[in-house]
Amino acid sequence: MTDETSPTLEQAARASLAAGKARARLFEFDGRRYVVKRLAEQSRGLLQILFMRWVVRYVTGQPLPLRTLALNQKAGGMDYEAKRLINLAAAGVRVPEVVLVLPELFVLEYCGTVVSTLLEKWTPEVWRPQLLTLARELGEFHRAGHWHGGAQIKNLTQFDGHNWRIDFEENFGEFLPLAASQANDLVIFLNSVSLAGPIDEAEARQLLPQLIDAYFAAHPSLMVRTVIRRAKPLLRLAAGVASPFQRWSRKGIRRIIVLADILREV
Repeated sequence: MTDETSPTLEQAARASLAAGKARARLFEFDGRRYVVKRLAEQSRGLLQILFMRWVVRYVTGQPLPLRTLALNQKAGGMDYEAKRLINLAAAGVRVPEVVLVLPELFVLEYCGTVVSTLLEKWTPEVWRPQLLTLARELGEFHRAGHWHGGAQIKNLTQFDGHNWRIDFEENFGEFLPLAASQANDLVIFLNSVSLAGPIDEAEARQLLPQLIDAYFAAHPSLMVRTVIRRAKPLLRLAAGVASPFQRWSRKGIRRIIVLADILREV
């Protein structure tokens, strides 16, 4: 924590949130940039919660509490994510500094532009090595015993020549074997890359295996591979359901098929 947790900073944060409906907003105070984040207004839908709970039990053999999957932070305020950020920073992970915590919001230091936005402007000569670096860093993060919960590229930023991790509100990893949470991170990361605007299907089929290799070179975990292998029947089922519709589908359905094909080799 810093000494900048003054009422004036709080007022600036609240004014920023009042200017729009976004949960996270960038604002300036006393010549510095900060991000303020508010509580989620509603939980996931019941059908989504039950489906996710079934998938987790199928893959890991371990059920998750329904209250965990609901992701309704109103019950516990912002403390969970703030504590995770503080603990990860203490462990040497590049995450934003927590400046102010209130029951319904917190304020973080600004740590750059999200990778999903940067990727839209990068050329292939830039984003290919950048994404390989991110895959390697995810492996290193996991090798150190951590899990993210939201490892997609919209939750990675670049600032001051380094990559940073943001958005740690998911808490299901507290109830799962570490390898299951890490496997989830890897799949989410790969899927988010495949869905990125400039990456077409041919590029995804070439790039994703390279990202998997970079990840496992940094984190050669047999347990993560085992979790992914146990999930393969579900991936094949999803790909089979999506296959008849891929000609008319949006990009997301087509990428399910690509991801299932690539993870078959893990």
